[in-house]
Amino acid sequence: MRTGIIDAYGNYEDVLRDIRRFTSLAHGSDVLTKALLGNYALLDRGRPLEDLRNSIFRTALSRNSRCPLCERAQVCALDHFLPKNHFPEYSILADNLVPVCERCNRLKGDECDRVDGLLMFHAYFDEFPNTEMLLAEIDVDSTVSIRYALHRSDEIDDLTFGRVEKQFKILGLFDFYQMEAVAELTDQIDLYDETYASLGDSGLQSTLNALARGAERKSVNHWKAALYRALSRNEEFCSGGYRQLLASPMN
Repeated sequence: MRTGIIDAYGNYEDVLRDIRRFTSLAHGSDVLTKALLGNYALLDRGRPLEDLRNSIFRTALSRNSRCPLCERAQVCALDHFLPKNHFPEYSILADNLVPVCERCNRLKGDECDRVDGLLMFHAYFDEFPNTEMLLAEIDVDSTVSIRYALHRSDEIDDLTFGRVEKQFKILGLFDFYQMEAVAELTDQIDLYDETYASLGDSGLQSTLNALARGAERKSVNHWKAALYRALSRNEEFCSGGYRQLLASPMN
């Protein structure tokens, strides 16, 4: 079994590239599956692999301990990118353990598409597209409405865009980002008011553009980057419509 696990570790990146070609080392053996799953407890505090768990969590410090899946919440759990219930041989492989937040860990669950081979984005091995794809749609009427959507450009191939769509669907990111955007705008209302009062609509637009550029340092598809790009391009919002933030609840 030891040799088989070593071979499985060596095949890990190949499995990520085309999961349809591989079956678990423990496939068809409940005894082996149980034994391999039991290894995960070795990562617990006070157990032999506690240092491995701690070192994996330290990798999240480069992202200010933000979850790589939603880019918002703090990491607090280890996600098995290839679910341990499907691939128990990877239950303690560091490359398969990704620090994430509780929400994303719960929603992702045992997601593992063995039919289409369409996996979500791996924080260690995949680059999320750096082409503007996440859009925020702003409507200013009796209130300020925010909706998020994905737009596929010619620079993004069908497979990549399909993976992006899948990730947003599984993690409920459209609704999640909408709620975060509502909180963000509510928190910044004084800034908008002061900027508009002293610099007018062009000043507010410049401020929103600056906030968009700041968020784009994290990612061009960060939810804040999409939000502030959309706000800066919305003439109604910049010419005083932002005051509808105070008039009634946003949605």
